[in-house]
Amino acid sequence: MKATELEPAERDPKAIRRTVIILIILMIGGGSLIWWKYQQSEKEKMVEVEKGRSPIIGRLTSNFKAIAQDGKARDLFQLEGKLWVVAPIVASQPEENEVVFREMKRLADHYKDEERFHLVCLSVEDPNKVGYEKLAEVADKVGADIDRWWFLAADQKEIRGYMKDNLKIGLVTEHKGDDIQKYGKLDVPAKLRIVDQSRRLRGKVEHYDFDIAKNIELRTRDEIAKDPELAKRPESAVYLNMTQEFQKRMVKVIDYTLEEKESDKDPDYKTALLVVIAIVLFIIIQGIRLRKRVNG
Repeated sequence: MKATELEPAERDPKAIRRTVIILIILMIGGGSLIWWKYQQSEKEKMVEVEKGRSPIIGRLTSNFKAIAQDGKARDLFQLEGKLWVVAPIVASQPEENEVVFREMKRLADHYKDEERFHLVCLSVEDPNKVGYEKLAEVADKVGADIDRWWFLAADQKEIRGYMKDNLKIGLVTEHKGDDIQKYGKLDVPAKLRIVDQSRRLRGKVEHYDFDIAKNIELRTRDEIAKDPELAKRPESAVYLNMTQEFQKRMVKVIDYTLEEKESDKDPDYKTALLVVIAIVLFIIIQGIRLRKRVNG
């Protein structure tokens, strides 16, 4: 058959309009459903945030092994199934650890009867110079129970890298010259990180940084000294007591996370997937019907 003998397929304007209208309805309806589900999800999240739900900023996918204060090897994956709080320390500089130990002892006392709760201190110093023996001394001074509170020593470079890249705690500052006399040789963030039962990091990156809390308090006092009217603002009371706010928030998040019923899985994309499948199936069905009409 020559091309000139082919007859053009008959178009049915009504069928085309009907198909277009149905597609538009499916897309608008599906989009509205997805948007509604999203809004419902956000409302539920806000309610959970008020109860103590905290953002998840990552997950520990690589293990870390170190020597604890008793001279025995430990690894962080042994803590799976427990909620633990971790922070860096400088064992040879007691003043550098004051804030971290204050907050950790507060948590140790608060959760002394909670078997699912654990504390971890990471030494950022060279283990050949500051080894587990020194950590044992420090642990004894703060009253740390080896079954509930680890002090870990490992290769200096590895532990600092793990702290920065995996735990997202921050960097270690090494002072030089006259600054060593002022601040000590090493400076670590006074930051605590919450790790949940599934090794997920809970809280925003800047959360539970008690150096930041102290700076906010000092800055607020200075601003109020310059302008006393600022003290009348409701937020001033919060800023003046930011350390206490961080403490309360930590306990709230830990309490919620210990009892959290949320399963450890990816977000639910069922609604969006069903909408897409419905549209694709409709297009396929319409294509089959059109082919049958042309061939019939």
